[in-house]
Amino acid sequence: MSATVVPDAQSSEGEVAQRDGGEAPTPRQAAAAIFSSRLSELISESVVATDDGSTRSLTLYSLAQHLELAYPDVPVSQSGLYRLIHGDAIPRLDLIIALARVFDVPPEYFVTVDAQR
Repeated sequence: MSATVVPDAQSSEGEVAQRDGGEAPTPRQAAAAIFSSRLSELISESVVATDDGSTRSLTLYSLAQHLELAYPDVPVSQSGLYRLIHGDAIPRLDLIIALARVFDVPPEYFVTVDAQR
């Protein structure tokens, strides 16, 4: 079964939240929050078109499978994507580029607050 990831709808920009206690996040935390917000937004707006013509919501599993097939040199797993979605990890540049291609956005979209699709 092959699948194609397509955006479902446009939504507004997310903002980077401050940590509990009002402290500003560290640069690493801010970067992880921006990436997490952007990737979560794209996943929630996307559907997967299947071979039989039906569509379904994009899951981390199906995204990991698609990335593995389309970009075999970019190591990624469902658990790795989960960590990225939850802001527990910062992605490698090759993964940012692969995700940008999959979602048809510029790579800057994942790493800057003001990036546009």
